[in-house]
Order: sequence, then structure tokens, then C-alpha cells
Amino acid sequence: MAIGNVKFISAGTRVKVRTPGDVPAWSEWDDDHQRTSVSVKRRLQKLFFAGDRRIGAEVVYVSNEAQREKLRTAGRVKLQLRDPAGSIIVITAPLENLAAAS
Repeated sequence: MAIGNVKFISAGTRVKVRTPGDVPAWSEWDDDHQRTSVSVKRRLQKLFFAGDRRIGAEVVYVSNEAQREKLRTAGRVKLQLRDPAGSIIVITAPLENLAAAS
């Protein structure tokens, strides 16, 4: 199921990248106070946007209404990425390039 061209996607939806490619220049990860190393964060982000099936992604609920509105108008969402080893990061991703994971 494609998610493109929608204005809203509910939190908890498992997603994958529809068209693999490079990491967008504006995509960033949330600060986890150095709980996960930068090299691991960079690797997870790169693998997700490359379409690696081992990386699980889920839409995260953004509690700050102003930040939620800012993301919505930019066509972006916050995703929680998890690899098989258990590393977890939260990144921003473009909504138009996501599809629901089966």
C-alpha cells in the first residue's frame, strides 16, 4: 500500500522506503545524548534509505504540536529505525517516499 500524497499518517505504522536512494541532506536524527554512536546512526540512516529489509521503521508520535505541524507542512515524518542488533534511532524522512510495510 503506497502512502504517497497523504497529509497524515498515524503513529505506529510500520513503513519502508518506496524508492531506494541517498539520504536527503536535510534528514537528521534526534539527540539521544550519545547513547548510540554517530557511526551507527549514520549506518542505520544510510541502510534505511537504501531500502535494506533488515532495518525496521515505524512512525513515531510527536507530542509537540508546533513541531508536528512544522513536519506536516514540510511533508516529513519522524521514524524510529531499529536494526537486528537492537540499536534504535529516530530520524526525519520524506512522507512521499514511504510505503506501508507488509
